[in-house]
Amino acid sequence: MLSSIATLLPSFFLATTVASPISHDSHHRLQERGTWGESRYCKPNNGLCYLQLTPTGFPNIPTYRIAIPDSASSSSAFDAILETVTPVALGWTGWAWGGTMLNNPLTVVWPNGNSATATVRWATGKTLPQPYSGATFKLLSSSKNSTHWTAEVACTGCTRWGSSGQIRPDSTNSFSWAVGDRGSVSNPSSSSSSFKEHINNGALSTGALTKYGKNTASAFQAHYSSGKGT
Repeated sequence: MLSSIATLLPSFFLATTVASPISHDSHHRLQERGTWGESRYCKPNNGLCYLQLTPTGFPNIPTYRIAIPDSASSSSAFDAILETVTPVALGWTGWAWGGTMLNNPLTVVWPNGNSATATVRWATGKTLPQPYSGATFKLLSSSKNSTHWTAEVACTGCTRWGSSGQIRPDSTNSFSWAVGDRGSVSNPSSSSSSFKEHINNGALSTGALTKYGKNTASAFQAHYSSGKGT
């Protein structure tokens, strides 16, 4: 069962310019009253299934989805797919695979017209996270309508990092998320663009990814291989 927000991360995705019009007090209350639901979501066009994490009680917070292959194991790195469904009021959304801003892969996406741009970053301090050379990624799909923009990103190098950091597919995991204001990305077409500080963020724990997000290795790889490498 998915937990409610576990901790507040006041410096997650800290950048050089503050974008938030939200006060510290309202930001704090917003996070504490929200919870997350956990379910299976399967795409109608290809049948790939995801662990879907849906916020309840948060205004303007994305839904996050994670898919993995059934060959995924805690004993080695494995590829993963992250999909975000983000309200159009937001200018970027980020996902920390290790549950904090520092010293783990950070997948960040933002809209670029009717498409999207993805990047994987790494931060060693409370400054703008820089492009992470330990991961490769692909934007598999993106779309936009009047209410939300969606981006689906495949990553190699996001599930195992450093000497001990890893995602365990058969166990609970801790993640964190952050979102930025609309217009806060300097160059939306560039994956190396700077972006302003988050306006909301939080942390959560999930059940095993294998419960809802596991797919046959062949189906996962077929979908993973689509898109352009970055």
